[in-house]
Amino acid sequence: MTSHWPQLHTNSTLHPAVSGGMAGRFELSLHRHGAQTRIGRQFISYPFHLTRPFAFDIAIPSLTTVYQQSSSGGLYRAEQLTSRFELGEHSAAHVTTQAATVVHHCHGEPASLATGIRLQEGAFLALTPDPLVLFPGASCTTSIEAGLAPGSVLLLADAFSCHDPFASLDPAGQQRPFDRLDSNVLLRDPSGGLLVRDSFAITGAALTTSASPIGHWRVVSNYMLAGDPARLPCREGLNAICSMERLVAGVTELPNRTGWGIRSLAADAIAARAFGERLFALSVEAAFGVLPMPRRK
Repeated sequence: MTSHWPQLHTNSTLHPAVSGGMAGRFELSLHRHGAQTRIGRQFISYPFHLTRPFAFDIAIPSLTTVYQQSSSGGLYRAEQLTSRFELGEHSAAHVTTQAATVVHHCHGEPASLATGIRLQEGAFLALTPDPLVLFPGASCTTSIEAGLAPGSVLLLADAFSCHDPFASLDPAGQQRPFDRLDSNVLLRDPSGGLLVRDSFAITGAALTTSASPIGHWRVVSNYMLAGDPARLPCREGLNAICSMERLVAGVTELPNRTGWGIRSLAADAIAARAFGERLFALSVEAAFGVLPMPRRK
């Protein structure tokens, strides 16, 4: 299917050129029709897969849920996967994945995940993929660039953990580290002006030392909740969920009064998921006045 998409303001550092890897695209345009949000233009190529959208919330008919699925076994060396989401005026969508995504040994050629988002006036998007699971030797670059219009709301989740499936075979039980993870997030206003930039780079070697920045915690999660202040949760509500058991979390006000940044370290995937679900529910309630139904994985 031919697809023509308006270009966001891009930065070459957010979309690194990697030669020789497989390229995949997942592109959706969603628009409000009456009380419901429906998919318009779409382009889905391997390894991505899309089933029908779901309407889980009877009390929020405009909120459509889409599962971004993969028919491969994870991310591989030099793969370049691109996602684009365009939401029309007063449309609403929740985009998540069916499970965590394994990043395999990349042999010095990083995999790339690049996401472009454009929200029109009053639109709502919660983009909450499950964490990346970084196997030994994994190297990955992730980038998200989003354009926000007046009245819109955007919830972004960006999480990772590391795992060595063969650690149990080592007499010492030591995990082999992943290679490197780079993350860049840009939020822009309707004119293209920069509102927020959040970037980090970390190596697996840095997490295997006694001075590891995450200590004994297993899952690192970064969230941004941005947009119309009248449709965002209050800080007190966010602080309340940060007191959940088996994790540590904190809330920071984003630059330019854009919204909130939330970071958490969780003891395991169960605690990380519980926190993410609470944050999603709080975000939906603030935007629509109603709590969402649970999402099934």
